[in-house]
Amino acid sequence: MRPTRTADPPQSFLEAVHQKYASEITERRDALSAEPPIEISGKIVEEVGFDKIRQQLAQLHELKIVIVDGLRIATAEKAERRIREVCPKIVELDLSRNLFEHYEEVMNICHELDNLKVLKLK
Repeated sequence: MRPTRTADPPQSFLEAVHQKYASEITERRDALSAEPPIEISGKIVEEVGFDKIRQQLAQLHELKIVIVDGLRIATAEKAERRIREVCPKIVELDLSRNLFEHYEEVMNICHELDNLKVLKLK
């Protein structure tokens, strides 16, 4: 611990999901838009590999297993977007080691997830 360093602020469930699964893609997409497309023999080609996997994970509306343990989550959502709209297909969710003070926030998250079958809170 460094006493001079300020603590990272708490965040909402949706902010944590976006941070973990989509922030790299958003940054990468911004960087790629500045780069010219890759062209081989007159055809534009697509990069395949971990970037492709990251792009699939960044489709938050398709996520079924979400692990956001230790991401400083303190609230369910903020007013701008609803969990049900952003990631409606979650079946398994790990909310371990977060900043919840009351189970009410956990219940608010779960209430939005109609397909939820497994919840981890260790």
